[in-house]
Amino acid sequence: MNTILFLIILCLIVWFWQDSLRHRENAIQQCKKTCKEMELQLLDQTVALRSISLKKDLNNTYSLIRRYNFEFSINGVDRYKGFIILDGNNIMHTQFDHPDGAIILQKQIS
Repeated sequence: MNTILFLIILCLIVWFWQDSLRHRENAIQQCKKTCKEMELQLLDQTVALRSISLKKDLNNTYSLIRRYNFEFSINGVDRYKGFIILDGNNIMHTQFDHPDGAIILQKQIS
């Protein structure tokens, strides 16, 4: 019985790891797209998972909310921070800590 329980736990860990990699790839693509639209440069390899939380909606279904931090540049030399919050594959919130003040983009409908 212990072996079966161990295999189930191992499978769940592998599934969660693969799912997290898929969502990180989506976060990278969303950050690239948003930075391109704002004429900013997303700095490579800076998108990193910051937190995961559960959200319950009105239909009593749960989803994972993931927050990713990233860095961007205005001219290719400077570095500024930002973050994106995703509900599944949907963007809930994006914030750029721009030197002229924070730029906040709220939920996009997709």
